[in-house]
Amino acid sequence: MKLAIVISTHDRINLLVELVQQIQLNQDRINEKFSIIIVNDNSANQGETLLKLKYPEIIVINGTGNWWWTKCMNEGFKKAIELGYDHVLILNDDVEIRPNYLTTLLNDYASLPPNSILGSASVSMNKPHKIESAGTKQFIKWRFKFIPYFKGFKLLEENFTGIHKSWTLSGRGTLIPVSVFNKIGFYDEKLVQYGSDDEFCIRANLNKIPVYISWNAHIYNNTLLTSKGSAFKKEGLPTLLKSFFNKYSVNSLSKQAYIYLKYGYKPLLPLFIFIVFLGTIKAYYFNYKK
Repeated sequence: MKLAIVISTHDRINLLVELVQQIQLNQDRINEKFSIIIVNDNSANQGETLLKLKYPEIIVINGTGNWWWTKCMNEGFKKAIELGYDHVLILNDDVEIRPNYLTTLLNDYASLPPNSILGSASVSMNKPHKIESAGTKQFIKWRFKFIPYFKGFKLLEENFTGIHKSWTLSGRGTLIPVSVFNKIGFYDEKLVQYGSDDEFCIRANLNKIPVYISWNAHIYNNTLLTSKGSAFKKEGLPTLLKSFFNKYSVNSLSKQAYIYLKYGYKPLLPLFIFIVFLGTIKAYYFNYKK
């Protein structure tokens, strides 16, 4: 396997440097050699200079500052393919990984059918660790609803192990073979910030490409730095309501409508949007404690 680790960053160079140091700790623990591709979407120049001085082997792509997450990922994928890599691993600049992360993920990947996609479980960075994202076990098409393996923020327990099929995956810690891009294309850039990772996995599933999630390989996520406007963050009702009309928000109704029109039952779109809106309001008031 020739692996490229693709990371996008925007004005979070300090966090990025910490993550790169953690990746380097994984370097000697796996047989496969890998390279790091940073998509720097207009971060401070001194940050890039610091990174290149410390890790001159890193490949840096400079964006315009308006690429957002999806285009950053696609530019990283294209560079990886151009340089002859056959697999890419996506990481966010604000996550943490442990020294055994890559070994665990690649060992799990080796047990899967060829050309599979494998995601990582996402757990909260702070203790006690809670499960934030562990894949979805079922897809109800008419409602365009994905049933997660775990609801809410379940405490991480010792029996949280194994490899499981999934309809969707978080972009944090997803391993994708280049053969998949050749078959179904890249991330959909109409989904500028959120949703393109899930849409890609839906597209893969519908094209008979196996999609799995590893509960053995953990990405540690800083919950406070992600998903602005989400119900669980309790940022205030005005912020929540505004987020429905912001295309860069996780709650964007235009994002929801776009994906539904691609894969759902078009006549039911108004009902779907109404259900999404009410469900998010319900989650804000009743599903999460501040």
